[in-house]
Amino acid sequence: MFSDNPLDGFSPPLSVVIATIEPWPAIKECLDSLLPQARELGAEVIVADGDGHGLPDDRSLEHIVNMRAIGASTYHLRAIGALKAHGKIVGFTEDHCRVSSGWCEEILALHQQYPEAVAIGGPIENGSNAKLLDWVHFLIAKGPFLPPVTPGETTFLSGQANMSFKRHVLPAERSDLDVCQEVYLRKLRKQGWRLSMHTGPVVWHFQSPGVVGACRLHFHNGKTIAGFRRSHLSQLWKTARIASCVILPAFLVGKTIATVFRKRRRRFTLLLGLPFLVLLATCHTLGEFAGYLKGPGNSPRLVN
Repeated sequence: MFSDNPLDGFSPPLSVVIATIEPWPAIKECLDSLLPQARELGAEVIVADGDGHGLPDDRSLEHIVNMRAIGASTYHLRAIGALKAHGKIVGFTEDHCRVSSGWCEEILALHQQYPEAVAIGGPIENGSNAKLLDWVHFLIAKGPFLPPVTPGETTFLSGQANMSFKRHVLPAERSDLDVCQEVYLRKLRKQGWRLSMHTGPVVWHFQSPGVVGACRLHFHNGKTIAGFRRSHLSQLWKTARIASCVILPAFLVGKTIATVFRKRRRRFTLLLGLPFLVLLATCHTLGEFAGYLKGPGNSPRLVN
């Protein structure tokens, strides 16, 4: 692992952690949207690089904290990035996202306005909107966070694309955060901490993997989620989860349709893409089935 942090000994108001397992320039547009506002606020930007070439070798981005853990999953990379963060607030986004203007400033304002909320999420818009499959791929995973969202206390947040924590609730050991954030957020809620969702700041999500790529992503995402859950389940609950996979495709399809229709956005798009929705829901279910049986395996390294 390579680590170079020019801010050691300082405490910036905000740290932003981005995990990448893709070579440069995959992360470039994300950084282009983030760095000007981060510089203006004196925020710290940490790129946790699992590819080894996520940033250019010419050191043209020396103001970025560059951490390398070649071959690591994005979950592991986010965990080590969070441990390295110096900011009082630690935000997360993804290498294939672009943050809105004022994203950093809005995160800080919300944490100041809601001191009781230890984790805050914001909405996610679909940036890859030219293809029907890309819309379905987005809606099945990110549909609940497509604007409009209901602001206030919540039981779930928008995940690694658009979420921030007060640093004092982040664990001091990597192993406690090296899981999908769904599991960690559930742990925070059980401890009595509050989570909050808000109408801003907004992140734009860009991902167009094609049919085969989308099927793989949803399979490995399902296997990762189930695999991480598995370690927290009794044998009885594991059996129940495995059995529930029989109805899970129908549940995911129904849940996605209900979410989209409730928001009154992209209804016709989703209905046109119903065959894709069924396909991706089935791939996710097969992944969960495999994850509950044998754990996450190598799937966390294949989810971006």
